[in-house]
Amino acid sequence: MDKVFAILVGLTILIPSSVFGVADIENQNIVAESDDRNIVLFLDFGENLISKFNRISPTLQSGMLVIGDKILEIENSRTKIMGNSFVIHSENILIYAKGLENDKFLINSYFLGGNQLDPIKLTTIPIQTDISSEIKTISIPKEMIVLVQQDIRSFWNENYDIEIKVLDKSVNPNPQFYQSLGAINQAEVDVTLTDLDGIELAHLTGQTNSKGFWKGDYFISQNLVSGGKYSVEVSVTYLGSNNLQKSETIIIADTSNSKNSG
Repeated sequence: MDKVFAILVGLTILIPSSVFGVADIENQNIVAESDDRNIVLFLDFGENLISKFNRISPTLQSGMLVIGDKILEIENSRTKIMGNSFVIHSENILIYAKGLENDKFLINSYFLGGNQLDPIKLTTIPIQTDISSEIKTISIPKEMIVLVQQDIRSFWNENYDIEIKVLDKSVNPNPQFYQSLGAINQAEVDVTLTDLDGIELAHLTGQTNSKGFWKGDYFISQNLVSGGKYSVEVSVTYLGSNNLQKSETIIIADTSNSKNSG
């Protein structure tokens, strides 16, 4: 299991709560920042869900950690109330908020993954309506890492397959393809296959999912596609940032599928 590489400590938030009862975070906004105002945490909760056993499940509508010009979105998270405390757990961050006196919470947050431990201290700021709207509309270009896996060679009457993983370099600077830490959701993917004369063979488009993953394929029809070397251009765009990569693949004008041959 990956180790924790960062921790946010000493975060005190002023929001209505029942100090020694059940944490009341329904329809609440939580905002805090560092002393130098370079780090901002924003959590926006909606209405609670109540199970048939009367268990309260808070709904985190949106959440993000802004570090300078980088944004870490808290997505696909699970939120749980434990007495006067609550926990948020997503793929890349763990937030534990302990209820204190005077309607305050002490929050410790952990980035999941990596092998460093760097404490960052945040403090409470007044909750203003314009703060949340300002944070929600921040649109900072991300420095993306785009990982590409594709068929090196393909035969007639089979698919050429390509898989792409898009991750935020500021969150996961040395990713592996199987990882989802720092995944960028809804990045625009554009893949073009052309022959060596520049004639387009196929054009594939789509968006990455919540794990930063996208997959495309193209069926190579017998006698309709010439064998030989083809150029593969992968363009990924997100929030004004673009990553362009070029590679090659080979199409073999033969129906002897390499996957089925000995």
